[in-house]
Amino acid sequence: MVDATNTPRGRDLLIAARAVAVALGHTAAEVTELAVELGQDGRRDWQTAELLLAALAELARRDPGRRDLVGAVEAGEILGVSRARVHQLAERPDFPAPLCVLAAGKLWARADIAAFAARWHRRPGRPRKPAEGRAVLQLPALPG
Repeated sequence: MVDATNTPRGRDLLIAARAVAVALGHTAAEVTELAVELGQDGRRDWQTAELLLAALAELARRDPGRRDLVGAVEAGEILGVSRARVHQLAERPDFPAPLCVLAAGKLWARADIAAFAARWHRRPGRPRKPAEGRAVLQLPALPG
């Protein structure tokens, strides 16, 4: 196993892989153990972070019933909104909390986003601005 965790990118990948593992319901130790097995199984020239990502893929393949994670783009597809709108919605107190936050963004459970979509009363279009502060044009009454 090639150890590239001394580079900033390698450390970031290592942290991200372990965070995703925990979000999927695995311990960092489980993923690390499988990564070591993969490294001994003919992948000795792979970097540690690559082995951890391969271990995550293997754990997901072995146990597809684990949480299905979605990012802002996928959450937007479920909700019928843009990625930017998902980030706005994420500020609401009734929006699901992300399971983990990576450098690439927040990850939510697909089931949590689907549950939010079911209870969300969406009103399409831009919200109306309040009438306060608006100038109202008053026309003079016509004679007659």
